[in-house]
Parts: sequence; structure tokens; C-alpha cells
Amino acid sequence: MIKRKTLNLSILLSCLLSVPSISMANPERTDQLLIQTSSPKRTIETSFSTMVSWQKEGINFNKSNGLAFIKGTTAKKPLTAIEVNKKVVGSLNAAIKTEAPSDRGASTETSNDKAEFLIFNKASFAIDRITTRDYTNQTLSYRVPGKSFSSAAVDISINLVYTAAVEYVRDFSSDIKYETAGGSVTITIDKGTPIVLQTKGKSTQQLEVEMAQALGSKAIFSSTAIYPNFTENRSKNYKAFDGGEVQLPRLDAKSITIDINDSGLGVITKFRFPYIDKAENESDDMLPIIAFLIAAGLGYFFYNRKKSA
Repeated sequence: MIKRKTLNLSILLSCLLSVPSISMANPERTDQLLIQTSSPKRTIETSFSTMVSWQKEGINFNKSNGLAFIKGTTAKKPLTAIEVNKKVVGSLNAAIKTEAPSDRGASTETSNDKAEFLIFNKASFAIDRITTRDYTNQTLSYRVPGKSFSSAAVDISINLVYTAAVEYVRDFSSDIKYETAGGSVTITIDKGTPIVLQTKGKSTQQLEVEMAQALGSKAIFSSTAIYPNFTENRSKNYKAFDGGEVQLPRLDAKSITIDINDSGLGVITKFRFPYIDKAENESDDMLPIIAFLIAAGLGYFFYNRKKSA
């Protein structure tokens, strides 16, 4: 009888301990971002990278960054939009496989006839950040399948940067000019009227302030990054935060398109997913259930103890 009671109590305690982890388990494809690529407009070879980070139940943080070099328009065989997409997807898949061979919490999905790819979480993992860094001047569109950014609780930031910051090696090149070349930046939300900013003679910060003002209540200019930039010394594609970005918190729209047409500019676009907030909220929601189970367990224990006395 005592062994049976001990076994029942052990099972109950095991269930109690497993409740928080079960509550935070994330079904596959809960966190998604569809990225549509296109042909580059830069004449020289430039780079594009995608960084994704994920967690499992608040632990086992992983991040992977796929870096691809994209041929310019003057190459003997310029890349098509679909070929650009394949290179971007291939570099990200290779990075995920290398960085987290036994803990691949993020994955990609693409097709051979479309210039777009989907980044999504694997079961029991949660994506918390996705960053793209584009210096190719291609048109990029982003959306969360079947949802608006607001309903998916995804925050966005747009950081315009100088291509000179990544195309030259510091201390080995002279007379580097951190400036726009003259052209335009176009932002389109859903199928609305495109917002076109002329870049000639303007700094990245001036353009970001102008962009935020043009977007109205949807956006703010912030001197604090939506989350820290991932930097690494071995690759010139990584870049520290330059002090300003346009943030679009919980944008009530299903897509955003960014078109840079200025060889002096690149763009870092960030997407912050709600995993940390969601985990905290779920933990709060579970408190009454956990308290009830603990009370039931103690009642069961003392009842049987009194009965056997």
C-alpha cells in the first residue's frame, strides 16, 4: 500500500513539473515569415544575408546567419530572381546545419518556380528574431502567411545603412565616402500608394526620419535598436547599430515591400517575434492550474495518510 501511494505521488509530482514546459511548447509553423526576393540592381557583386534565432522553452538559444554573394548586373551571367532566391536559401540552410546540427529549431521552405522562401519554426521551438541585410538593391517583400504583422504580434524595423561600411576593409582603404549615390527608397505597405524618398544629398538618418514621418502613426524613428545587431569580426557583412532606425510596432498590414535604388545604400530589416512575451504570459496563465494541482496533490497525500492511520 505504501509503495502504491509513493508511486501515485511521484506520478503527480512529475505531472506538476512538466506542466510549464508543456504550456510553452510551440507547434510547428507558429512563427513564420515569407520573404520574396528579386533581381539585384547593383552593377557589382554584393551581398545578402539572413539571420534567424530561436529558442526551446526559454533555453538553448541558437542563431544562424546565411551569407550569400550576389553577382551584379554587369556579370557575364547575371542572376535571375529565382537564382538569387536559391542562393539565399542555400546559404541559410547551410548555416542552420552548421551552427545547430542537433538543435535545428528553424527551417526554410521554397519552390523551384518562385522567387520567395518561407522561414518557420520546428515543433517545440520558437523563433524570436529574423534579420535580413541587403546590399544588392533588390526589391524585397515580407509577410506573415495568413496573418497581419499585428495579429502575429511581429514588430518590424528598417535601418538604412551605407554600403561603404561593408564593401571596404577598414584601415586598408582610403578616401571612403559614407554617402548616398543619388536615387530613391520606396516603401509600400500592402497595396497602398508607394512612399518614395529621394536620397541625393541626404544622410541615412535624415532619410529614416523622413520615412517615419511619411508613414505617419504606423512608424517612429528610434535611436534605440529594436534588438541588438548580430556582429562578427570575420565577415564584413555584419554591421553594428548606427544609431537610428524606423520602427513599425505591430503593423496592421499583411505585407511590406522595401525597394532600395541607390548604390550607396543598403538596408537592414528586422522582425521581432513574440516568443518571450508569450512564454511569460503562458506562465502567468498556468499559475492557477499549478496551484490547484499542488493543492490536490497535498490533499490526496494527507487524506491517504489519515486513512491509513
